Amino acid sequence: MAKLDIDPLTELYLQCNSVVKEIIKSETGRYPRDYKRMETAKLNKYFTTLSYKSTTNFDFAAEVMSGLIVLHGLPNTNHRSTILFTAMIFEIQEINFPYYGSKGNAKRWIEDCNQYIAKSKRILYSRKKDSEYKQKHLKWTREWMAQAIGTQSNSSGMMSRKSLTTLRKISSSFGASSIIVKK
Repeated sequence: MAKLDIDPLTELYLQCNSVVKEIIKSETGRYPRDYKRMETAKLNKYFTTLSYKSTTNFDFAAEVMSGLIVLHGLPNTNHRSTILFTAMIFEIQEINFPYYGSKGNAKRWIEDCNQYIAKSKRILYSRKKDSEYKQKHLKWTREWMAQAIGTQSNSSGMMSRKSLTTLRKISSSFGASSIIVKK
């Protein structure tokens, strides 16, 4: 796929993946092992067909987070990369993710993320036997995300074209160090 054909959101998501891999390398001394191939075309199709109309900020973020994890387009670190990407969605909406701030509560945030990831993986592992796994995953994502953002008023606001455009323009200088999830 030519660089020009890649949606800016696909590129941003892939940058999130690179950041997460670098964080893991800095903590462990090695990159996470790829257990499948990168599916850039699949991710790009997801982002080019992404709709924001008539969607609250919260619903948009929950749909994107669950959708990307279920899509499973990255070779590894799908959950952690998607959590970082979701943080960026909330950042442009001025919604704290998590609501209690992660700088002074890094250990709590890591535990919260690990709780989400563990249950998310249990749901995903059931996909061969459970035709409802996508709906269950979205439900779990919504529950966890609601706890993570609390009662912030911006979450019920409507996702806008401006917000999506802003997300597409975010540079790689975003403060990714606030989202660190250990294996």
